[in-house]
Amino acid sequence: MNDVDAAEELPLRWNRTYSDATYNGAASVVEDGDEYVVLGQSGAQASGIPGWLFGTDATSGEGSWTATVASEDRRPPTFQTHLPAVDGDGYALLGVRAQAGTASLVRTDADGAVQWRETYEGNSDGDANASILARDAVAIGDGYLIAGTRAGGQGAGSSGLVVRVGPDGEERSRTRLFPDQRSEILSVVPDGDGYAGAAAVRSSSGGGPTVRAVLFRADADDELQWREAFTAPTDGDPFVRNQLVDLAADGDGYVAAGYTSNTSVETVDGWVLSVDGSGNQRASRRLSPRPVTLFTGVATTDDGVVVAGQGSESTSSQTAVGLVGELGDGLEANWSRTVSVGAVNNVRDVIATGDGGVALAGITQYQSRSADPRSEAWLVKLGGEDAPRVTATAPETDAPSATATASPTPEPTATPSPTPSSTPEPTDDPTVTATATATVPETAAPNPTETTDGDGAGFGAGAALAALGGTALYERVRDED
Repeated sequence: MNDVDAAEELPLRWNRTYSDATYNGAASVVEDGDEYVVLGQSGAQASGIPGWLFGTDATSGEGSWTATVASEDRRPPTFQTHLPAVDGDGYALLGVRAQAGTASLVRTDADGAVQWRETYEGNSDGDANASILARDAVAIGDGYLIAGTRAGGQGAGSSGLVVRVGPDGEERSRTRLFPDQRSEILSVVPDGDGYAGAAAVRSSSGGGPTVRAVLFRADADDELQWREAFTAPTDGDPFVRNQLVDLAADGDGYVAAGYTSNTSVETVDGWVLSVDGSGNQRASRRLSPRPVTLFTGVATTDDGVVVAGQGSESTSSQTAVGLVGELGDGLEANWSRTVSVGAVNNVRDVIATGDGGVALAGITQYQSRSADPRSEAWLVKLGGEDAPRVTATAPETDAPSATATASPTPEPTATPSPTPSSTPEPTDDPTVTATATATVPETAAPNPTETTDGDGAGFGAGAALAALGGTALYERVRDED
């Protein structure tokens, strides 16, 4: 993915895993002073996993504290993202209960102790069958804005939804965007007194792309100021599925990243798009460092745009490597690399750090059924302040020999305990296969179709792509029978 005269690659500072139980994963990361605070889930079973918040030293990656996010009912929410609280030290955590059709906002203090929680029902307007699927949350003014979709009852389909809540979580308003189309808001960023967003909109006509990406800006009253639909560049007819899943501010405009695919899903490429402050396209580019490439996160740095995700050799592959790369102002490729630990490695979030580096958060899953932990939260630091390298350890004998793996922690401890990575350098072994599978401890999508056969880890790329097409990213750790 590198172009001529590319910028210098960010060095790998550390590549660490964290576990507190058998099933562990990270969904998002924020920088808070001299540490990174990570939101994920950690539990003994493959479903109903409690929320998990922990901190690591920003220079070394060493775990410093951990907290379980307690739930009031038997089935805790699946957490999507978190951000610093608007009213003091601590964090606001966004979760969903797909089966119940509700969204949750949980406020914790700086040590992860729950201070309050609020639940938002989909049927607040009297439709008993309606539900909310929340995807993102940002701080707006003195409160929060939650974005996602309202899956309408009575066969009404779904439409983009924003819910505004106060600093105490009390709901103030909710607004349906694109109510005349099947749509879902996937990412939002604050913009002055309003916000910009990326949505997936399904076509109601028989011809043309099935899913188009829509970028938009709304004001303080949730009125659309502009909206523009996009499809990825192709040599011929547009691909049927065009989805931008993450959005970041970029100077006086925005940059978004996601994926595009053809009808047969034989071609799946990463897609990056930049626009100005009015939604006019600046640059659009397909990138595929692996035959199947999905970008799931984007961040802007002083040197350009960083995109991250996962790649595979085919849509039926059952292993995955993480991907990260930097693009210039015109989306020309500066550098790219792969990062991995276990058999399935999925990047869920990417942020630019205050020391000039980049941090990735996600999940790594081990292929062996006897491994404990089966999956771990995963953090990677590129660039920024230097730190001692982690000493490599030999992989377990039952781990896939073709994939560079870290030895799972035999006895998970109460404090996030980073396990040494066996891949401090880029993983470019041509025998390493990868998948576009996205996995976290529990599904966030209603009624997904399982497609994995045999003993492979996680789900095949086909299932992940099907769920990405206008609904939530299908992500969970699967325990094979």
